Amino acid sequence: MFLMWIVPLVLVGLIVYGVSGNNLVNAFKPAANRTCLHCGQAVQSEWKNCPHCGQTL
Repeated sequence: MFLMWIVPLVLVGLIVYGVSGNNLVNAFKPAANRTCLHCGQAVQSEWKNCPHCGQTL
């Protein structure tokens, strides 16, 4: 019975993680430590795109 609920939840979690890529890891960093994965420049947490290279954050 327990496996009937946990297996689909784990699968959904893995799918969400796979779709989001490294953005989940970067999202939980403090704002001062966030950097663009493409160019390495500092970015703020509320930014959706890097102002230096244009990469989606």
